[in-house]
Amino acid sequence: MKNTTKLIATGFAAFTLAGAAYSQTTVVNITGATAFRAAANTSIIALLGGAGTTEYTFDTTTGASAGATNRAIYRGTVAGIPGTVIVRASWSGSTAGIAAVAAGTPVQVLKTTTAMSTAGTGFAAVAGDFETSPASFAFSDVAQAASTTLSPTLTGSTVGVVPFQFVANQSAWDHAAMTNMNDQIMNALYSTSEVPLHFFTGVATDTKRVLAAGRNNGSGSRATVLGETQYGFFRAVQQFQNNQTTQHNGSGAINRIDFVGNNGNSSNSFLANLMKGTSNAVDLYDAGAAYENDVDCLLVTYLTQSDVLNAVADPDGAGPLRGAKALTYNGVTYSEAAVQNGAYSLWGYQWLYQAPSITAGETTFRDVFLSTIPANLGSAAIPIPTMNVTRSGGDGGPILP
Repeated sequence: MKNTTKLIATGFAAFTLAGAAYSQTTVVNITGATAFRAAANTSIIALLGGAGTTEYTFDTTTGASAGATNRAIYRGTVAGIPGTVIVRASWSGSTAGIAAVAAGTPVQVLKTTTAMSTAGTGFAAVAGDFETSPASFAFSDVAQAASTTLSPTLTGSTVGVVPFQFVANQSAWDHAAMTNMNDQIMNALYSTSEVPLHFFTGVATDTKRVLAAGRNNGSGSRATVLGETQYGFFRAVQQFQNNQTTQHNGSGAINRIDFVGNNGNSSNSFLANLMKGTSNAVDLYDAGAAYENDVDCLLVTYLTQSDVLNAVADPDGAGPLRGAKALTYNGVTYSEAAVQNGAYSLWGYQWLYQAPSITAGETTFRDVFLSTIPANLGSAAIPIPTMNVTRSGGDGGPILP
């Protein structure tokens, strides 16, 4: 009888522990690079069980898909972590993400009670759908040394190579000789906010104004480009942005852009949409007030390769419209092979940084996540094992065999 009682008690304890493990939920918050959202989204879904198994949803007010939104939430399982794993994404920009992870600053995330499904249908989130919580991981287009947060030193791993391209808006197709961006033009353009078209074409009579557009000061995309072009990671820029409350989104005429000085757009997707438009009669604003009307101009910005593909696509898919015009960089046309072999230098490493202290479950999550990412990079990044060159001395440093 005593042995039977002991067996029953032991079995009950095992059942209780198994039930506790099954009901356990590990929550992981990730922030950082908006430019890496698409690859991060695909990798998270693959990590948590794959398409058709992973449950998720996203905020449609900041993006039309989980790979384009600033806020998303996912649920599934991860090998080595008992029970359920919930991943909450809060994309704010690379250097902003590093700062938040280093300081333990809470970021805005969707609540864990948010309804999710394997269909991944989004919804228009409102204030009550969010809460704030510290993030344990941040993706970044630049190394911490090129960010505004140098301490404490974070542990990071490179997960891919992110190429960038300069692009001009759709109206640039009317100027066949506008084909290339070089470091000298870039430095002149972004230090003053505009240059005449003849900087690009070499034709003295090309006096149309070319205006600079770009990312905000928390952007890793911006830091990578400023470093590679030798402009200076932390040097202020002068640029314009599309007004985010009534942003241009499509192939029509651009009605307005705002001079914002050292500020800029919070996401590459805003800039990709801007570059699709024509710019023959643009109103220029400063501090909310118009100061020039119907300006015939051109616009230039920089984008990651995944955003370039969006920007340059035929806007309505039916022709004869064209999207943005991709430019060569220092005379070299972008291709994956040109990056891999050292000819094209406008690129940086994508990093995954972790908070100074993470749990055992988060450590397991990190290890499995890092092994999942390379197969899910898509057009967002180039796998590091395929590179025939490396970058010495960090972002903007020499490219070596």
